[in-house]
Formats: sequence, structure tokens, C-alpha cells
Amino acid sequence: MLSPVPIASVLVIAPDADLRQSLAFLFEANGVFVRACPGWPAEPEPRAFDAVILDEAAVPRATHGDPRLAGLRDRIILLAGRVGPTPDIPHARLVRKPLLDALLLDLVQAMAASHSPATK
Repeated sequence: MLSPVPIASVLVIAPDADLRQSLAFLFEANGVFVRACPGWPAEPEPRAFDAVILDEAAVPRATHGDPRLAGLRDRIILLAGRVGPTPDIPHARLVRKPLLDALLLDLVQAMAASHSPATK
């Protein structure tokens, strides 16, 4: 059984409503605060979240210099299909679809722990 997730928050950006709903359910059921949206939100600042989960469909293939990714280097989880090129996002943790719930929870838990005041 997975250990309890520390107080954590995740921003899920995915155009597909079913994927957003599934991810929101997964995280909320495990005590994680979730904000899910089909595209980049105007508010709040993505850096306010412990982890940002980006579906590849929400990210342009050319991401070099994208200001929305600035400062997120250790918080991005990129969801990508098994075929075709993926967006080039330095330092993003790549998770291939279909998703493994335990892997996503473990990644969010590790990211939340690394941003906890107790670990700094």
C-alpha cells in the first residue's frame, strides 16, 4: 500500500476531459489538492503547485523559451503516448500512457516532499 501523500497540490493540464477527470479522482482520493484544466490557467501561478502534470496534447512541440515552463524544472510530469516525438521540456519527468497510478502518485509525493519546508 502506498504511504499517505504529504499535503500536496497538483495542477493537471490536459485537453481531454476524461483524462482530467481520471487524474483528478486519482489524486483527490489520495489526499492531494487538484486543479484540473484543459489548458494553461491564467491564475494561479503554476509554480504555486508541488507538481504540474502536462498532457502532451496541451503542449506545443516547440517549447524552447516558453515562459510558462520557467521555474518549473523540478515540478513537471509530462504525459506522453507511446509513439511519436514528445515535446522537448528539459528536466520533465516523462510518464508514458497508459498511466500507472502508483507511479504518478510516487512522483507527486517526491515532488511535494522536495518542496516541503522540512526538507530545505
